[in-house]
Amino acid sequence: TDSKALMRGYQDFSGLEHRLERVAEINGVLYINDSKATNDDSAAVALAAVERPVVLLLGGRDKGGGYDRTLRAATRVRVVIAFGEARELIAQAFARHPDVQVCPTFNQAFAQAAARARPGDAVLLAPACSSFDEFKNYAERGRAFKALVRDQQHTAPGEVA
Repeated sequence: TDSKALMRGYQDFSGLEHRLERVAEINGVLYINDSKATNDDSAAVALAAVERPVVLLLGGRDKGGGYDRTLRAATRVRVVIAFGEARELIAQAFARHPDVQVCPTFNQAFAQAAARARPGDAVLLAPACSSFDEFKNYAERGRAFKALVRDQQHTAPGEVA
């Protein structure tokens, strides 16, 4: 009976906010908030955890650690959306990637990601940067992402899950 209780607890556990948090699936596109992935290592780990093609939101304020691990983990990344203060550094790091979009702001980056995503994709916020160029902290950035996803749910035609 202890193992049954443990299994129920595992099944009911929704994870941690802002850490690979599944926000919604809209018309076959899964939106994942990993705003806490504020460095190269954690963004690479987030990418490795997603089994779908990815539209990746990377950006904010650069922390000086580079993007090498994220680049190596980007095997399923279809589109890179670079935003914020670090957008040009990220675009340079991903120069060999076939599809890199550059947006000045987080909101513009989200709009671009939502427009570029296809059914079966995941839009992953794993910024590999701090949030301080536009937000007070990673949690505020994560809440902004979730609010934009909610807005997308209300405006998207078709099935909303």
